Amino acid sequence: INEHGWMGRGLNELLQTDLMVIHPPLVFLGYAFCIHLAAISISSIFGHTYEGIGERMTTLARPGLFFTTLGVGLGGLWAYLILDWGGYWAWDPVETGSFLPWLALVILLHLRLKPGKTSDTAWLGVGLACGALALFATLVTRAGGVWASSVHTFVNSSDGAPPEDIFNRILILREDDAGVEIMTYVLLILMLCGLWIMLQRRKVRDTEVCPRGFDFFALPVIFAILALFVGHDFFSYIPWFVIPLFAFIHLANDFAGDKDGDDKQATGWQFPRPVPVLFILAIIIAYLANDILLAVIFALFFAPIYYSGNARSEWAFASAGVMFSLTAAWTELLELPVAAFALVVFILPWLLDSEEDETSALKGILSKKSVQQKMALHGAVLLIGLYLVLTLAILVASIDRVNFEAHELYGSVFYLAILTGLFVYLSRNQSPKYVSTFVLSIVSLSFLMAYFFPNSLGGDSDSQVSAFITRGSLAWLSLPMALLCVLPLVFEVANQATKSSSTPFYKRIPVGAHIVHLGLVLLIIGHIFTTVLVDRGETEHRISMVKGEMVYHDDLAFKFVDIHLIGDEELEVGDGLSLIEIEVYERSSSGEHDWDTWEYIGTVTPGTLRFDATGTARSEVDTLSRLSGDVVFIFDLTQATAMMRQVATEGSESIELVRVTVYDLPNSHLVWLGFGLMLIGMAMTSFSDFSKNGTRNGSIPEISEEE
Repeated sequence: INEHGWMGRGLNELLQTDLMVIHPPLVFLGYAFCIHLAAISISSIFGHTYEGIGERMTTLARPGLFFTTLGVGLGGLWAYLILDWGGYWAWDPVETGSFLPWLALVILLHLRLKPGKTSDTAWLGVGLACGALALFATLVTRAGGVWASSVHTFVNSSDGAPPEDIFNRILILREDDAGVEIMTYVLLILMLCGLWIMLQRRKVRDTEVCPRGFDFFALPVIFAILALFVGHDFFSYIPWFVIPLFAFIHLANDFAGDKDGDDKQATGWQFPRPVPVLFILAIIIAYLANDILLAVIFALFFAPIYYSGNARSEWAFASAGVMFSLTAAWTELLELPVAAFALVVFILPWLLDSEEDETSALKGILSKKSVQQKMALHGAVLLIGLYLVLTLAILVASIDRVNFEAHELYGSVFYLAILTGLFVYLSRNQSPKYVSTFVLSIVSLSFLMAYFFPNSLGGDSDSQVSAFITRGSLAWLSLPMALLCVLPLVFEVANQATKSSSTPFYKRIPVGAHIVHLGLVLLIIGHIFTTVLVDRGETEHRISMVKGEMVYHDDLAFKFVDIHLIGDEELEVGDGLSLIEIEVYERSSSGEHDWDTWEYIGTVTPGTLRFDATGTARSEVDTLSRLSGDVVFIFDLTQATAMMRQVATEGSESIELVRVTVYDLPNSHLVWLGFGLMLIGMAMTSFSDFSKNGTRNGSIPEISEEE
C-alpha cells in the first residue's frame, strides 16, 4: 500500500503527465469503434443482414479513424515531449500494435473506392480484421514482458529460458494475475479468425450461416478454458482449442440449411475438396515453425484461395500470403525452407494453371487512363493491406528488440508505391503517356539518388541500416515522390472546395478526404527528416559541455550556464527537479568559430525529475523551436544520480561538466502540421457522413438486435 492508501507501486513515472490523462482513453475509444465494426460483421453473418453493409461500416469507420488517429498522435506528442529519445515514433511494439487497427480502418474506408462492386464478404472480413487487430493491439499493450527489448520479467519457462515464439510466451501469462485478461484477448482473436475462415467456406456450398450456428462458439470456448489447466506448450494447446475451433467452422456451416446441398461448380482451377488441405497445411506450418500464431496467419490468407471456385481470382490474398512468407523469412520468423514452402502454396494456382492473360497489363498502364486509374484505386486497398501484413510480421518478430531497420527498410518501398498511386490519381486529367513517363522518371531519380548520393540529405544519412543501405538511401526512395504530391494535393483540395454545389465545402467528403491525404504526405516528409535521417543511437549526438565554455556542433553552438534545483513544493509530480541551463547560438552569415559570428537564439533547460519513493527519475526534455524545425535537448540520465549526490554534498556550484543529448530535427513542424490536417480532414468527413445520415429519413442507420 503506497502513501495514498492505494495498492501497488503507483502509476509509472513516465506516465504522470497531462497527455497521459487523455491519450489512452482516446486510443481505446478508437478501438471501441473497431470492436463495433466486428460486431456488425458478426451480426450480419449470423443474422443475414447484408443490406447497406458498406454504408453502415463507413459511418462508424470515419469517426473511428478520427479518434484512433487523435489517440495515436497524442501518444506521439507525449513521446516527443517526455521520453528521453527525442522523437515521436520509434516502432516500439505498443506503437506498432496501435498502428495495425489504424491501417485496417484505412483499408475499410477505401473499399468503396475500389473499382467494381465490393462484395459483402470483403466488408465483413475487414470489419472482423478491425476488431481482431484492436484486440491484438490491446494484448500487446497489456502483455507485460512478451514484447520486450530484453527478457527480464515473468516470461520464462521452467529452465529459465523464454520461449522463442509469442504464442507460447502469451500462454505462460495464464499463470499470472493478468492471465485471464490476456487469454480472453487470445480466445476472442482466434474466434474472429475462425469466423473469417467459416465465411470463406460458404463459397464451397450454397449455404447461409444458421442463426443458431453462433451457439457452436461454445465448443472452442469450453475447451479453451479447459486448456488453461493443461500444459502451455504448442502440442498440448492444439487438441484443446484449435481442433474444436476448426470443428466450429464446419458445424456452423454444415448445420446451416443448404439451398441445394451440393458443392458449387468450379469456374477455374481450385484445390481438391475431399481432402482438408487448408487444415493439413496449417498444421504442417505450425509443426515446422513451432508457432501456432504463424499457422493462424497462414490459414487466414490461404482460406479464400482454398475455398474459391477459381483460385486465381483471389490474387489479392495470394499477394498477402507471399508478403507474409517473404517478411517471415527476412525477419527470421520462419526458416528459409519453411517460408519457401508457404510461398509456393500461395502461388500454386498460377504454377499449375496454364491460363494466360490475353492483354498486356504493362502496356495498359503506360497508355490507358482507365487502366492507370484502376491500378491507382486498387493500389489504395492492396498496398495498404500488404503494408499491414508487413507491419504485423515485423511486430511478431520484434519480441526481444525493437526492429527499426526492418520497418523503415521494407516500408520505404511501400511509401514509394502508395505515393506513386496517389500521384497517378491526382493526374487523372493529364495524358496517360505523360503521367507514366513522369512517374518512371521520378522513380528512377529516387533510386539513382539513393544509390549514388545517399549522404546528400544531411543528418545521419551515412548511418547504416544494413550492410549495403544507409538511412540516406531510405530517405531518397520516397522523398521525391512525396514532395511531388504536395502541390497537386493543394490544388485538388482547392478545386473540390470551390466546386459549384449546394453543400457547404466543409460538408463535402472529397474535400475532407484530400485534406487527410495532404496531411499524410506532409507527415511522411516530416517523418523522413526527423526519424529516418536521425540515428538515436549515434554517439555524436551526446555533447559534453564545460560550464561557461562554448561547444560547437554543426551550425549550432551551446554554452552550459548554470544548474537549477527545484524542490517538491513547486512541483505537481515528483520530489525534486534538476535543470541544466544552456544558451544556444547559431552560425551567422560569416566566419567559422569566432565568437562574434554566432548569434544567440534562445535558452533551454533540460533536466531530471526525481521520484524518491521508487528511487527512479525521468528526463525532462526541452525543445528549442525554429522556423527550420526543432532542436531537442535531453539531459543524460546516466549521470543524474552521480550529479545529485555531488550537489547534495558539495552544492550546485561544484558541477562543472554535463553531458546532454542534442537532436537537430529539420522540418519537424511538418509532422505536427500533417497530423493536424489529417484530424481536420477526418473530422470533416465524419461530420459530413453524420449530417447525411442524420437528415436521411430523420435518423442515423439503425442498430440491429444482433449487433
